[in-house]
Amino acid sequence: QQQQHHHQQQPIEEKFFPMINKTEMTGEIIPSIVLAPAPAPTAAAAVTTAGVAAAAPTAATKKKAAAKGSAAVKVPQRRRLSASHREMIIDLVFNEKKTSREVARYMVLPQSTVMSVVQVFKKEHRIHKKTATGRKRRLTTEQEFQLFEMSQERDNVSVDEIRTRFLQMYPNFEHISKTTIYRTLERGKKGLIGMEAPVERYLEPIDRYLAPKKKIKTKAGEATNEGSASSCGGGGASSSTAVVIASSAAAAMMEPSVTIVEESIPIDTLERDATRQRRSLSIAEREMIISLFFNENRTIREVADFMHLAKSTVSSVVQVFRKEHRIQRKTSTGRKKKLSDAHEQRIMDILTEKDDITIEETRNKFLMLNPEVSNISKSTIYRIMENCQMKLKSRPDMEVFVGTLVHATDSDPMLIMQDMVLGVINGKIEFVESVEELQQLKAEYGFTDANILYMGSSQFLMPGLVDTHTHAPQFPNNGLALDLPLLEWLQTYTFPTEANFSDTVFAREVYSKVVDRLLRNGTTTAAYFATIHLDATKILAEVLHSRGQRAIVGKVNMLRNCPEYYREASLSVSLRETEEFIRYVKGFENSLVLPCVTPRFAPTCPEDQLGELAQLAIKFDCHVQTHLCETQPEATWVKELFPWAKTYTEVYDFTRLLGAKTIVAHAIWLSPQEMTILAERGTGVAHCPSSNLSLRSGHCNVRELLNRGVKVGLGSDCSGGYSPCMLDSLRKCVHVSNTIAMERAAQQAGDYTPLSHKEAFKMATLGGAKVLSMDDKIGNFEIDKEFDALLIDVQAKGSPIDVFSQDNVEMKVDRFLYNGDDRNIVRVYVAGKRLLDSTTSANATAAAVAAATTAT
Repeated sequence: QQQQHHHQQQPIEEKFFPMINKTEMTGEIIPSIVLAPAPAPTAAAAVTTAGVAAAAPTAATKKKAAAKGSAAVKVPQRRRLSASHREMIIDLVFNEKKTSREVARYMVLPQSTVMSVVQVFKKEHRIHKKTATGRKRRLTTEQEFQLFEMSQERDNVSVDEIRTRFLQMYPNFEHISKTTIYRTLERGKKGLIGMEAPVERYLEPIDRYLAPKKKIKTKAGEATNEGSASSCGGGGASSSTAVVIASSAAAAMMEPSVTIVEESIPIDTLERDATRQRRSLSIAEREMIISLFFNENRTIREVADFMHLAKSTVSSVVQVFRKEHRIQRKTSTGRKKKLSDAHEQRIMDILTEKDDITIEETRNKFLMLNPEVSNISKSTIYRIMENCQMKLKSRPDMEVFVGTLVHATDSDPMLIMQDMVLGVINGKIEFVESVEELQQLKAEYGFTDANILYMGSSQFLMPGLVDTHTHAPQFPNNGLALDLPLLEWLQTYTFPTEANFSDTVFAREVYSKVVDRLLRNGTTTAAYFATIHLDATKILAEVLHSRGQRAIVGKVNMLRNCPEYYREASLSVSLRETEEFIRYVKGFENSLVLPCVTPRFAPTCPEDQLGELAQLAIKFDCHVQTHLCETQPEATWVKELFPWAKTYTEVYDFTRLLGAKTIVAHAIWLSPQEMTILAERGTGVAHCPSSNLSLRSGHCNVRELLNRGVKVGLGSDCSGGYSPCMLDSLRKCVHVSNTIAMERAAQQAGDYTPLSHKEAFKMATLGGAKVLSMDDKIGNFEIDKEFDALLIDVQAKGSPIDVFSQDNVEMKVDRFLYNGDDRNIVRVYVAGKRLLDSTTSANATAAAVAAATTAT
């Protein structure tokens, strides 16, 4: 009857909620809440409800107990909630959109309790406050489309650039977060722009709401409050615990339902147990403990009192968190134990193997690969993952240089640009701008100061040096045996030395030193002659590939006019091995090494061999390199060997060896007709002044070659030239030109303008790239070219250059070209990869000072 009377007086708003027994809550009894669907409860359920209702004291009883001064406690305003209660509050407020007051009345709780749970949930899940307009500002479909279109304009557009352009387009938007842009771009990729977003639910349906609770038995002999017992009529009402036993039929009719039954234990017992007993904590409670202790700087006692927990429970949570995150835990050595750089790099490699790898998988794989590490915490992996993400944000694919740039162009042999910014992405030059554009470039490309190298006042950046002609197997003779002219020198010294390269062990030893020496001297690209030995030539290509130097390399071909111990077996063997070598080098993946057809010179190669080699070059689109008109006796000998040819050059031209990818070394004794043929075929000349002087071959008139349109670069021609350093060739080039000018003046042979050091600088960089047909890739600092460069410091440690206070940038560059050496080359880059770095702490300090000055 009480239950039916209660339904008749039920407020109208309760039609939105399941049936509830609104028994008034006292300090002695915590009520039971029974949720059921709209149909009337079964008999079993009615009995259960009646039993609960009977347990509730009346108002008269409460007044009587208070008047007698009994132990009855005042009605509490707030009580400790279970995890189920909290989840129900969150579900009703955020998913069902009920107000705090409705939830409080529905769950028979104080409204302040409900509001507290809601506020904590909002703080934990960072639910943003609404704007001053009363609602969170949202983008229109048109604005979302515009954001997505901005991202599709090019591949490397940054989010900062998109945000800047969007805010310029819509000035009424004072701010738009990167998160909003990222979310919009993801929606655009999935084709969801313009579609209504799904309803946001903060919790999924909770299974325990949909299943009946197990019955909860009471302990016999529990003490009850005297006032409570006296106020409960009926024999069954004297029990201090409400027991709900639902039959299977009743449970089937009441689904979905939930029954939350809690014991009516005296308040003093509850308070005592809350401080002395330990219980399992939910994740939310652990997070609250950690937040209060570490973020709010509360003591363990304050946290325990605030959350009604045992101090030992709070202390245990704090200790576990400290252990997992290694907070203030030092090793016996007095410092925090860290992983080695190799271990951290291995973890980063594991994390980047696939996108969806979990922390647990990463940890297990790392421990399996590194048995010497006994254990590693997840927090350490999280930290390394964050560092990895920060490195990704700093664009590991990008390097930026701020300072002075020196390079050559078609119109200017040596252009010096101060206060410039050069950016390299994936080995290619992305931009060259004034330093005033640095901040704008940062915003556009998304790089940070970690990507920037600020050059000091003694430093500048120049293109890598290009050696268009050198003999790798002759390096053991460098600085030796320069007392004979060319033809005698070859027979006496050179051929015996090159014959030793049938020994592959010796070949690997020499070739490794050759490549390292050239890189050390700033030669980023070189054209190598090897020997007639196939295996040794393959070793040279392997060394070049492993060291990262850009190069063309060829197996030497010669069948006559050479010693029996050092010549190829036959024409067929020569062609077969040459083709095998070409295929071998082309098999390198992403290699900077290119194969080259290399007939030594016309006196050692019969006409049929020259013709067949030309066919191989055409077949595989290879470079061709050889010698031409190095000495007058050589040119005379060629006319005897090829009587049908009018000139030395005509021999190569007739056999189709001349072309845009052909390099001829020396070219000292050319007639005007031969110069014209070279210009028409696009063939380049490797000018080797050091070798020409050492072997007394002659003075090459480079000025006339350039005036006739012939491409000219510089070559070291070791070991005819005694130095592998291209700076030596650059200086000798100027000296030879000055000598020709003096001879012309003495003979009164007309006006002659000698080459300047600036023109020699161009020949050593851009000119050499043109000779090798690589000027579309290297040679200077034009955008989209590959970054082959040298970082020069005229005040490096041990520098042979004296710099004075009145020296300007141009004077420092000139001093390096005339007086500098490998000690001034502090960094070497090939295709954006740093192959050499000898920067010292002094250089780093100078760069830091320069960075501060630039920022100011």
